[in-house]
Amino acid sequence: MKKKLSLVLKIIFWITPFFFWFGWELILVYPRALGLLIIASLVLLVPVVYEAVGRRFQGPFVFIFISAGLLLSSFYLFISLLSVTWVVQLAWPLLVWYLYRYFLAVKQMAITGDTKKWAEISLFGSLVTIFFVSASLFGLQAFLSLSPWPLLAIFAVISFASMWSLAFSQGWNRPQDFWLWPLSSLMISEIALMFTLLPLNYLIAGILCALAYYSVLNFIRLYLNNNLSARKIKNYALFTAISLIIILLTARWL
Repeated sequence: MKKKLSLVLKIIFWITPFFFWFGWELILVYPRALGLLIIASLVLLVPVVYEAVGRRFQGPFVFIFISAGLLLSSFYLFISLLSVTWVVQLAWPLLVWYLYRYFLAVKQMAITGDTKKWAEISLFGSLVTIFFVSASLFGLQAFLSLSPWPLLAIFAVISFASMWSLAFSQGWNRPQDFWLWPLSSLMISEIALMFTLLPLNYLIAGILCALAYYSVLNFIRLYLNNNLSARKIKNYALFTAISLIIILLTARWL
């Protein structure tokens, strides 16, 4: 029985990312089933994460599930807003490739205890998730003429969950530092609120939110490492300002 269960878990682990892709192809035929697909995908993630972490519902299971679940759900919403077919078809192989890289890094971490590779790929996934989430919410607001306040509240919750799970992978999850994550998510949401006042394309708004998220993470990293100095604050602020100017100057191309 245990051998059969082990085989089933391994099969689910290897085929599930392709199920996500196949599920999206069905959505092209039945677009109203997007919500059902997201729920089904999150349910399927449970045995995948369970297998990846060494078949334990403890330790990093919750944080890994949150990271992968947020990325996948936000990706579904994001590509549902895209109208360029070739971009969508290119995005799916990249997502499947990332998911395999991510879960294999988790497997390696569970076996060897080395978190370096998992920490690196988690940081990238967290940034991409914030881009997908913010771009999707800005896109929904523009296309459906929704009020920004409920969307910003959702964004604050998601950014907190993303930061908290990322903190675990980076080793920043000391109980005394927990206050950083709700405060930082609130700060990023305030920045996103300012972007709602500007006539920005939803892709540009997503990029700017991801940039703000990245900058806040860097300040947190320096603070936690007791390496936050006036010079480094100035350098990161300058980098953020230059990046912001470049993005706004090239915004008309998107």
